[in-house]
Amino acid sequence: MTLQLRGTFSPNPRVAPLVDGTIQPKGIEITWEGGQAGDLHSMHLRDSAHDVFEFSISNFIVTRQRPKDLWDWVMIPVFASKATLGLNTWVNTGAGIESGADLKGKRFGIPDYTMTAGLWFRAQLDVLWGIRSQEIDWYIGRQGEESHGRQMGFEANPPKGVTLHWTGAGDVNRMLQTGELDASFPAGGTVIDTSTGKVARLFPDGGRRFMADFRQKTGFLPVNHAVLVQRRLVERERWVPEALFEAFEAAKQEAYRRDRASAGVFREENGDMDWQASAFGVDPFPYGLAANKAMLDMAARQSNLDGLTTDRWDVEQFVAESLRDT
Repeated sequence: MTLQLRGTFSPNPRVAPLVDGTIQPKGIEITWEGGQAGDLHSMHLRDSAHDVFEFSISNFIVTRQRPKDLWDWVMIPVFASKATLGLNTWVNTGAGIESGADLKGKRFGIPDYTMTAGLWFRAQLDVLWGIRSQEIDWYIGRQGEESHGRQMGFEANPPKGVTLHWTGAGDVNRMLQTGELDASFPAGGTVIDTSTGKVARLFPDGGRRFMADFRQKTGFLPVNHAVLVQRRLVERERWVPEALFEAFEAAKQEAYRRDRASAGVFREENGDMDWQASAFGVDPFPYGLAANKAMLDMAARQSNLDGLTTDRWDVEQFVAESLRDT
């Protein structure tokens, strides 16, 4: 009998062959639902109704230290997206910011402090320029329950030593234009108005050098989301993690076959694939624990540095047991 599962994933070319049915997991049929990643993460935190889904690595680390019965998940070591939102950072032209090195002491707008893209941006600032999260004032753009930080209790119990400000709806983008903020990730999908001459991109090259320098120093690129499954499902059907892992890998290879740009870290219009392959390898999205353990360990350390968690995070403890040797 085929196991019927319910899954969610945001649009991703490396997962598309699985979602569109070209690739089928052995013994499993998944009914997929789509949506934007941030909205899906909020939904999982709220009701945890899906069997298999992508989820923020940073938020997953937090849920392990702030456990709820609702959040009882295990990781499949599939990492189909890179943490690139920070590459779209905008700065107020009057703030005197010429590079990431100038962000120390500045006011920075971000959709959510807990988001994985934010965690990795802070790690990159630390690795490349020695800037710690406590040396920047953070302004949060997401409102109400759309804020994962609020859902996990950080408004009432904020990270120690870190300055967080909770702004009103749309205020992060407005404050960047007025100079109340020095820099910001765009929040809420708002298009930045460049006609005023008051804002400019922090990375005119789209972040290519920023990512390449970080990879040269660490040996990896920062990853945004992992794939999670319900622990109760794994305990009942112990073969499921391997079947899912194999299917996600097959889907990625099919995506590469369909379109070489599917192996791109940057959007195709922002960089040629020959350069990306030389800088990041022909498969910059490796799956499995061995290829990603250093990345996951750094994410956990950064979570501690950011004040999001205090416990030491043993990644192997939270990966499906049958996949710990991948």
